[in-house]
Amino acid sequence: MVEAWGDGGSPERQMWRQRRRAVEEDLAEEARRRGSATARRTPEEEDFTRRLRELWGRAGGPSTERVARHCALSARTLDSYLDGRTIPTEERLRELFDGLSVVCGDEGTWLPAAREAFLGEVLFRARTARKEEKERVRELASALPAGQPAVEYARSFDGFGAVPGVHLGQWFEARRTLSQSKVHRPLQAGICGTAKLGAESIVVAGGYEDDEDFGDVIIYTGQGGRQPETGRQVRDQELTLGNAALATSAASGAPVRVVRPANPGYRYDGLFRVEDYWSEQSREGFGVWRFRLVALLPAEQAVVATQVSGPAIEGAASHMETNNVRSPVLVQRVVRSSAVANFVKQIHDYTCQVCGARLNLSTGAYAEAAHITPLGRPHNGPDEPANVLCLCANDHVLFDFGMLIVNDDLTVVNRFDSHIVGRLREMPGHAVDRRRLAEHRVRHGLPSDGNLR
Repeated sequence: MVEAWGDGGSPERQMWRQRRRAVEEDLAEEARRRGSATARRTPEEEDFTRRLRELWGRAGGPSTERVARHCALSARTLDSYLDGRTIPTEERLRELFDGLSVVCGDEGTWLPAAREAFLGEVLFRARTARKEEKERVRELASALPAGQPAVEYARSFDGFGAVPGVHLGQWFEARRTLSQSKVHRPLQAGICGTAKLGAESIVVAGGYEDDEDFGDVIIYTGQGGRQPETGRQVRDQELTLGNAALATSAASGAPVRVVRPANPGYRYDGLFRVEDYWSEQSREGFGVWRFRLVALLPAEQAVVATQVSGPAIEGAASHMETNNVRSPVLVQRVVRSSAVANFVKQIHDYTCQVCGARLNLSTGAYAEAAHITPLGRPHNGPDEPANVLCLCANDHVLFDFGMLIVNDDLTVVNRFDSHIVGRLREMPGHAVDRRRLAEHRVRHGLPSDGNLR
């Protein structure tokens, strides 16, 4: 079979595929008789591998060792993609195309279009089919007589919040036992979750030199941009995948499970809330995303431990209704009240500096004080009027999450659709620190000298 693959033509390769498929079907049937299930390779994965080999041939069929010298992937990893043993992630597929672009040089003008086609269609279909196949196998395994036993809480636990039956401080021998217990499902990735639903859990493994662990407060560096072989940061991180999941959790307020190494093994250290996230330059000079996680109070941990906590965003509700589950979500946003904050709100007569709204309640006018540079670690912003804005509740949330950007000339831009909202209003006796506004832009991914138009 190996000789046919290396030296034969199309008929020999087709024969090889047929023989491999027959072996896989025999193994799957044997597994079913044993009461277990085996995932099969999907047609979408076959199509991805076939088209990748065709693209590789169009690029001149370079050796994987040559391409590996120009990207953050090893020749062994590239071989596994071309042989169809594994399907790459979007990030790794981009690395592959980067290496091919260098090897092809001026003759590779067609590569960008091919890359977008692979990312937008071929890879998406392959990875979606793989996910569906894994789900089919899980369902089959639970239905077989000798398969995996049904879990009592499987229908009510959606992956978020405290795991039923797991207590604070519980020790786990390895990543595999963490995965089996549902505390942290991935066997390698440090973040479990999706951009749509949020983050379920993280492992604080100290993989980044910029990480800071203060016990109840963690400054966690996001994923991506590192060279697999050396672990060194080689490019900027993006707000995608696990990073986007943590950002979603910051917006929804849903708690995230935190796991720390216990030497040996791992320890479940409870639920944390993502209070803030921002972009900054790492010690190696590349852009990274940083997340500030704060532990829930003991009373909050106890409350959540008795409930199933789910993601507080659109799409979760229909899932829970289908399973007849009501999933309470704990959402908390810190609104600070201090002498400085009260001064700023009073000087603006509780009127939002962005939209001009003034909220009148039965107890009086209401506004919120938004610190441009957050107080406390790691930002250590000052509690002084120049670092505080008077905002309505809506604009406070948008500003904290970087959706409202204030330029040096005080024009306010909504990043969702890039329209200018207006101009930030100042009052005599309250001037806003432009340096703090520049820091705010940088924390949310704009260049240090960048204004948004």
